[in-house]
This record gives sequence, structure tokens and C-alpha cells, in this order.
Amino acid sequence: MEPAFTVLVAEDVEPTRLLMGLVIEELGHAVWYAENGQQAVEQCRRQLPDMILMDMMMPVMDGYEATRQIRQFCSDRWLPIIFLSARSDEEAHISSLDIGADDYLAKPINLTMLAAKIRVMQRICEMQSRISADSKKLLSYYNVNEREQLFAKHVLDSIVGSEEQDLPGVSSWQLSAEQFSGDVLARALSPTGQLCLMLADSTGHGLSAALACLPAVDIFYAMARRGFPLTAMAREINAKLNRLLPIGRFVAAALITIDWELGCIEVWNGGIPCVMFVADDGTLLKEWKSQYPPLGIFDAEAFRWGSESYFWEQTGQLVVCSDGLTEAEDSRGEQFGNRGVLDSLSRAGEGAPLDAIRLAVLEHLAGAKNRDDISLGVIRLEAGVNAVLGRVADHVGRDDGGQLSSWQVRLEFNAAELRRDQSIPLLIGWLNQLGLRGRQFKQVLLIISELFNNALDHGVLRLDSKIKDQQDGYERYFVLRRERLNALQEGRIALLLERRRDERKDCIYIRLSDSGEGFDHHSLMERLRRNQYSHPHGRGVAMVHALCSSLVYRGGGNEVEAEFPL
Repeated sequence: MEPAFTVLVAEDVEPTRLLMGLVIEELGHAVWYAENGQQAVEQCRRQLPDMILMDMMMPVMDGYEATRQIRQFCSDRWLPIIFLSARSDEEAHISSLDIGADDYLAKPINLTMLAAKIRVMQRICEMQSRISADSKKLLSYYNVNEREQLFAKHVLDSIVGSEEQDLPGVSSWQLSAEQFSGDVLARALSPTGQLCLMLADSTGHGLSAALACLPAVDIFYAMARRGFPLTAMAREINAKLNRLLPIGRFVAAALITIDWELGCIEVWNGGIPCVMFVADDGTLLKEWKSQYPPLGIFDAEAFRWGSESYFWEQTGQLVVCSDGLTEAEDSRGEQFGNRGVLDSLSRAGEGAPLDAIRLAVLEHLAGAKNRDDISLGVIRLEAGVNAVLGRVADHVGRDDGGQLSSWQVRLEFNAAELRRDQSIPLLIGWLNQLGLRGRQFKQVLLIISELFNNALDHGVLRLDSKIKDQQDGYERYFVLRRERLNALQEGRIALLLERRRDERKDCIYIRLSDSGEGFDHHSLMERLRRNQYSHPHGRGVAMVHALCSSLVYRGGGNEVEAEFPL
């Protein structure tokens, strides 16, 4: 049974008080009585009614003072009070509403009007009761949601920041549009000391956008630790997001690797508006425009995964940022844009380039809230021998003397295994088991990677590096590489690694052969011996020659032997 609607009648004239009580009981409600304002206040202190009919003029305490006191101690609840007065003029009506009454009835009381007003107030009270109950539910939901969001933010921040963030030469800034950011700026070092960086920008913002980035982050860190090539990361992340995300959801991303020793930047850009290498004076030296669709849109068969490399020869900074920064608008609706980034850097010079961009963006917004998540990463890159290399070696690890004294590893990759393009990560696993660490690990892997990639690209796939010299050459080269690799039916690369140790020398012997037709290795070796090999696409070969105590091509050039001194 529903509780009765209770009306308190505060009226000093007994016949009027009882007559109103009869009308209220006829409506099916409960009635409480008070002969003056003091009794009305005392009754309300004991238990509040649902409604009060308050005479304005009563002995002991009038209706004005009684209403003021009742309003004070029940301020957190709406209690309808209807004033009763012999005055029927407009001024009396207005003054009663100003004092705190919710309605007004003139005496003598029109009982039909009284019943109608009670019904109206009852409906309002019921609605207020429902609103109050809903408000309590909403407050409870809000408190639970806040706790869950704080927990989710802690977990997400822990996952995103689980790898090394304090890396040499790297600085970053992020400003989310909501509590959760749909942007992720992740970085880690590969086993060879290369810096791997990923800027991922999920559609939308908030918790759903942040969750969409998690699979990309997880795969990025796992593959960076194992030394997978940049394009393999892009393919794997795309395949995972394509399976997990609903239609209409995707992740724009830029994947970047920086090899300080080779002085090389490699970039895959799928939907990120700003990836630039900029000199200290603000001159744009290289821009990697988005050439590929964002991650998660296409399945594995349709996904494009080429990359573009750049060898820097001038000191500057690599800048990467999400569209939340470039599309930040001022009061006139003008976007900050890549031009704003370059202008900021030209004013910054050599000092604090990231702070220069950050302050310029905030000044551009002029106190307005950013409508999209903002992410900015800046990597300082110096020309020539980079002092960062020593600090990178500390991150990768030092030689621990735990190498095996004698070992031999033979590996052979057929066409199906070459198509999977995962040979280098497999080699990294072997080198880890053999006990190679730190700079020694990086140098051995650099040698093997360079020789293996040359054998695959130029031997098995018969690609010509001169393609890269043409307009859009890098894009054409990697498209052709992908097409030939996907269509590869016959091909072989064999690798022998062996530690040779005697009284005369201690080295790692490397022999690699492929099923290709070979090349003019005599001219290559002659240029290397004379230190005349400076082609931008062949710096890796020169580096291998410099690291090895012996480098010899045999036959037609499809077999090479090298010795790396330990």
C-alpha cells in the first residue's frame, strides 16, 4: 500500500481548519493540524508533511516567520507551502511568493480551488520524488563510474608507459581532450639500439578511443623488443585492429625507427599529418606525408606496408604530432597547421624545440579547450658521430662475458619462409641465445641484417636500388618489393654463423648465399677498399666493410663471407 499524502493545516480559526481537513480527507489524504505558526514549526521538526496550508496571520508566530524557519531546516527537500490570507490583492499575492510560499489562496477559501491546488501539488511532489530518486541513482552511478574510470586510467597509463620512456634525445608532450586520450606516443629501443617510436591516434577521444589503441601498443612493444622491422610491425598491428575494431573505427599511426649509427630515419605513415625533419633554423629538410591508410581499415591482403628512409646529414629535430595539434583552432577558426610547427621551431633555434611548439599551440588556442587529443614528439638528431650512441649502448646493455666459447648455427630460408619476412627477428632470437650483448650484439646484427637484406632484395627479388633515385622512387621500390615478395615461388637464402677461436684470432664467421644471379661485386669491393663508396642507398655495405676484419664475395657475387672480430 502506498504511503498517504500528508497535508499540515496551520490555521488559528477552528471551523476553517476543520473544514479544510474534511476536504483533504475526502481526497484520500492524511491531515495534521496546527493552531499557530509555532506548532507548525514544531510538527515539521518532528516529521515533515508532504504539503502545508499556512495562514499568514496567526497568534504566537505568524505564517511568515514559520515559513522562514521551516525553509531553513528543510532546504534539501522541496516542501510546497500554500499561503492563506484574507487579503486578495495582487501585492499580497506577490509578497507571499517572495517570502517563500509556492502558491496563494484568498479567504474565504474556495473549497473547489483548494482541492484542485492540492491535486496539483501532489503531482508535483510525486514528480519531485521521482526526480530525487533518479538523482540518487545518478549520483551513485557517477561515483561508481568515477572509481572505475580512475582504475581504467591507471591501468591504461601503466600499459602505455610500460616500456622505456626516458630515452636519450627524446621529448614529448600530450594534452587530452577528455580524461582518456585516444592518442598514444610509445617508444622503445630494439635489441640493436635503434629507437622505435609509434604515434597512434584513434578515431574519436575518451575511453573508447583509448581502448582502441591498446592492441597497437601491445604489439608495438612486443615486436620492438624482438627487433622486428618497421613494416612487419605495421602489418601485424593492422591485422589485429582489423579483426578487433568495428566498422568506422581505425587508428591513424606513424611508425618510426631511428638508427643513430647509420644516421638513418625510416618511416611508415598512415594518416598522421606531421612527420618532419627540421633544421635548427626552422628549414624543412624532409617531410614524410601520409601515403597509406590508417591501421585497421583493410585486411591483411589489401594492406599497404612500404616505408621511406632518409639519411640525415644536418643537425635538427624529427617532429611528429597528431592532428589535434595541427588542427587546433584560434578564435578566428584558423588552424595551427604544419606551418605553425615550422614557425615555432624557427624561433626556438637550438634550445627547447618542444617547449617552443607547445607554448605556440597554447597561445594559438588562447585559453580555449582543445577539441581533440594533442600529441607531440621531438627527437634531437645531430650530424656526424652522435654522442647519443654511448647512452643508447647503456640502454641496450653491456657485454657480460657470458658467451659460448664455441658454436655453429646453420639456417636456410625457402620461398615460403622468405615471404613471411620474419627472418631478421628469428636471427635476433639466435643471437640472444648465443650470449651476444650490447654494442657487440648491435654490430653483429647490423652485419647480418645488411647482408641478408641485400641477398633478399637484390639477389632473390632482383630489385635495383637505382629505382630509389627516381621521383617517388622509394614508394615504387617498396611497392615492387612487396609485389615480388608476395609472388615469390622459388628462392633460397642460406646462412652459416660460427665462432672461430684459436691462438691467432677470435671472431664470428658469417657465410651467406642466395639463389640470385649475383652482381658486379669486384667494382663494389674496389670502391670500398679505396673508401670511395658514398651512394646514399649503400651506406650499410660500407658500414659492414668497416666493422668486419674480412669481407669477401665469391662466385658471381651471390655468396659472401665475413669475419667479425670479438
